[in-house]
Amino acid sequence: MKLNAYATSGTSPTQSDFVCENHFSLFLLRPISPAALAWIEEHFPPDRITFGNAVVVEPRYVWAILLGLQEDGLVVTRG
Repeated sequence: MKLNAYATSGTSPTQSDFVCENHFSLFLLRPISPAALAWIEEHFPPDRITFGNAVVVEPRYVWAILLGLQEDGLVVTRG
């Protein structure tokens, strides 16, 4: 059963769950809602690389991750 991320996080389509920052050699995916934190725990390995509360993502993987976030009903904005 797929949960509605908006209902579980309290966000709406106009509020972001993640901010994605492009730093050219890497991307930072910053969670800004409880649903985003839960998504990270479910979809990233425990040994993921972080920078503060952001997950570090290689450019070759970022597009697939962003599509997965959106397919799961989460909203991402550029940072």
